[in-house]
Amino acid sequence: MQGDIHDPFASVRAHTRNATDARNLLRRRAAGGHDGWVKPGVNIPFPGGRADPMWTVGGGRGPAVIPALRTWMPGTGAYRFGPGTRVLASDPRLSGTAELLAGELQAVTGVSIPWLGDHWAGPGDVVLGMDGGSGEGYRLDIGPVTEIRGTGAAGAFHGTRTLLQLLRQDWVIPAGRAEDRPAYPERGLMLDVGRKYLTMAFLRRQIRELGYLKLNHLHLHLSDDLGFRLESGTHPEITSAAHYSRAEIKELVGYAARYHVRVLPEIDFPAHMGAILAAHPELKLVSRRGRVRDGLIDLSNPAAYALMGDLLGEFLPLFPGEYWHIGADEYVRDFRAYPRLSGPRAFARFVDWAGGVVRAAGKTARMWNDGIRAPGVVSPEVVVEHWSAGGRTPWCGPACRPADLVAAGHRVQNAAFTPTYYVTGGVSAPFNVPPAVMYAGWRP
Repeated sequence: MQGDIHDPFASVRAHTRNATDARNLLRRRAAGGHDGWVKPGVNIPFPGGRADPMWTVGGGRGPAVIPALRTWMPGTGAYRFGPGTRVLASDPRLSGTAELLAGELQAVTGVSIPWLGDHWAGPGDVVLGMDGGSGEGYRLDIGPVTEIRGTGAAGAFHGTRTLLQLLRQDWVIPAGRAEDRPAYPERGLMLDVGRKYLTMAFLRRQIRELGYLKLNHLHLHLSDDLGFRLESGTHPEITSAAHYSRAEIKELVGYAARYHVRVLPEIDFPAHMGAILAAHPELKLVSRRGRVRDGLIDLSNPAAYALMGDLLGEFLPLFPGEYWHIGADEYVRDFRAYPRLSGPRAFARFVDWAGGVVRAAGKTARMWNDGIRAPGVVSPEVVVEHWSAGGRTPWCGPACRPADLVAAGHRVQNAAFTPTYYVTGGVSAPFNVPPAVMYAGWRP
């Protein structure tokens, strides 16, 4: 869907699945101020007639943040942000988050905010701490001094997002204690930069947006029929004119880490390879009747594996995350039309091969689900992202259902076509789910 993203996240027309949707909902719940955002110090008419960043939910009152807090215990008094506010990091591992928060507060409020290491705290200060683990939960104690304590560095960061959302609404926050943690370990967004190149500035804005809403996962679909977006040294002939250099990818991954967002790269094999096979037409799959498939590679040709192996070997080290997405969607539905493949086993051999290459690099392979027609065909070590049932429409077809994949030992991500798939044009656009319906009704 389309939506505006505002400073300090910079203004841009964005096409996202859920992050901007959540921001728009927050905007509506805190109506007022410039362009739907509440300027610091502006009185906001909330339920009950008070001018504070609270809303009524389920018979109780709690801070108006997205996602909603798990628990909120009201206190007495208030926290008051002002020119004397400082951000203090009681743990040196949080210095980066402290520096980031101080800069964001200055961008939001116009007030210059210093950040310091472990230091005594006074009224108006924000203190960051952590318990030393790796969790994403946090406790937020709002009082004359506000303290955020994470179960890990990511948790402390998420606590700063809650505080930042509240201070965008008012510089005075009623006292209380919040305890919060995510319901799902992986929450995020996929951007198809293979079909449409998106600038580095746009990607950085999306990372900031993800972090702001406590999402932690950015999946980049880096190749498709319309483009190969990585600068290749082993096969420069396949690199699209609009692409990302190796230095840009390294910078983007590091930038995402500041916001506790992991980048999942995908080079789509053995289908959606039109941009690659335009430079290697001899590797295109040909049907029994002589139809040349421009986007499908011939898995019966050893040279196909040599080309794919070169690309995996080149780019696996570029991304430090624990996962690599091999694609594996929309290859062949009727293998009888392609006798040179010798049946569906050709696809299963590809997945096993690609999974082994990824595993040898110390990572775990991920794939789309629609090519898995029977449980046990693919190694259970592969994480499956379930988006389609693999038929002529995504709502039906012969692909394994999620329960069958789980029973076969796979970890499964819910990436259901309805309601998460969103396009800005083409034959699928009429099936975009209205954002308000998706936000209110989807329970993944």
